[in-house]
Amino acid sequence: MTQQAHDEAPAPRFLIARFSALGDIVLMQPLVHALRAHYGPEARIDLICLRRSASAAQLLAGLDDVHLIDRGTAEVVPALKALHFDYLLDFHGNVRSRSLARQLDAMTLRVDKAAFARWMLLRGWRKEPVRPFTDRCFDVIRPFGIALPSSESRGPDAWGNFQLGEAEADVPEGHLALSLSSSQPGKHLSKAVVNEALVTASERNVPVVIYGGPTEADRAKAIKANHPGVQLLAGEVDLQTTTAALALAKALVTGDTATMHLGAGLGVPVGSVWGCTRPSLGLAPWRPNPDSRAFLPEGSSAPCSKHGASCKHTKSDDPFDARRCGQQVDAKTVRTWLEKLL
Repeated sequence: MTQQAHDEAPAPRFLIARFSALGDIVLMQPLVHALRAHYGPEARIDLICLRRSASAAQLLAGLDDVHLIDRGTAEVVPALKALHFDYLLDFHGNVRSRSLARQLDAMTLRVDKAAFARWMLLRGWRKEPVRPFTDRCFDVIRPFGIALPSSESRGPDAWGNFQLGEAEADVPEGHLALSLSSSQPGKHLSKAVVNEALVTASERNVPVVIYGGPTEADRAKAIKANHPGVQLLAGEVDLQTTTAALALAKALVTGDTATMHLGAGLGVPVGSVWGCTRPSLGLAPWRPNPDSRAFLPEGSSAPCSKHGASCKHTKSDDPFDARRCGQQVDAKTVRTWLEKLL
């Protein structure tokens, strides 16, 4: 092909498939940013995801469109066929994405899910962590001449900027952000960690803002009852406003949540507190601020479950059961980290 013919070739059309929770959609931002930076505005880059993750998809800067489904890909296949995608980037590898690959006339490139390696980690038969999920996604787009950002690239330099639109955040700049939990019982910050964070911030006259969704609202209100100066966003604002607020934080203390990934993308120092899931599974904060730190439970290094739904050490559903992994994190280490940052 001559250089002129290459220059006149139409820009590629990509469909990214990711059917999962909010945090997993947030992790698509570095990929969308890299594709857009490489191909410019002429390329088409779309995402297909579950409707319940639409708020996270709205954050991804560089997308042309988002195709939402409630249950199956058949809901949108006719519309997708009409767009004539060249490539399906399957960043999920499940029944939905495989069904989509069969129905679209597009070349499918699929991420390595490292399923066997993660299975070995869960059983304690493997000690070496799996490669970060985002790094494995970059393997998928390497054939297009797109490489991982340099190892020095952190936060927005590696992620690009989120799409915030007109979102505004009525929070103080330089606050300490606390994200209490996710929907899984194995990802809740312990009461000891929360208390040490609140006390450390108070000693340094640093305002505190509590983040989270509707499921965290009651706990956030209970904390505020004992700490009236705390500001609550948990269950109060949408995800775009949450992200705009988090960008003003001086530090973030969080469990394994979507807020954790947002903090990494924004360049906020992230203190990630781990419980039944572990960074070794490949979903630690990606390219976070260099002042970030992970806090792991004392004792066993093996994760209990992929998503934090179960704990090897208790059958209780109580996220604050003393035997649960998240309760075994030394809260004093979180305090020491915060004392240096605040």
